Amino acid sequence: MHAQSTVPAVPSPSCTVHIVPVTLAFALEAHRASRFHEAESLYREALDVCPSHPLALHGYGVLLHQRGQHAQALDYIDRSLELEPDNAECWNDRGFVADALGDTALALRCYRVSLALDPRSPDAHNNIAVALEAQGKLDEAVHHYREALKIDPTLADVHLNLGSALDRLMKFDDADEHYRALLSLNARTANVRLKTNGSPARQ
Repeated sequence: MHAQSTVPAVPSPSCTVHIVPVTLAFALEAHRASRFHEAESLYREALDVCPSHPLALHGYGVLLHQRGQHAQALDYIDRSLELEPDNAECWNDRGFVADALGDTALALRCYRVSLALDPRSPDAHNNIAVALEAQGKLDEAVHHYREALKIDPTLADVHLNLGSALDRLMKFDDADEHYRALLSLNARTANVRLKTNGSPARQ
């Protein structure tokens, strides 16, 4: 199963040194553009100035995770959560990294915390569903996939995940509805033939 973490989007309150928010803005822009070497250099520059900046810690943690350095990533994300324990996006990313480290139970707990902090997050619903599906809890997974689509019906990955889960429950007509919705969104058409063997994808 695959997941996608998100680059932090909204700057947190900065240190008194004025360069930090400017440096972070450049770091986030480079990160979103997948210029990872540049982003790393800028995150490090911001953390040299302000080692306790939660956004810099979070963003750098996500970057490390994307590079496969999961244990180091968890350390930075945990430090960010110590400073901002109510950051739903950070909890979601913590779950994502925990899953990459093989701790699926911890990942699910983190996703649930993220959802409690932001009940309107389709990503949290989807990630919970993927974790539940991996545990064989298909009915619960379907519930969360449906909740995600109530919030945003244009999420192609969730339509794919839900269709696959419904197939496993032998609810083929319901599954086809979501594969057709996926095709109508012009997403992943090469992998979809109204039936798929794809694995659930996280957001």
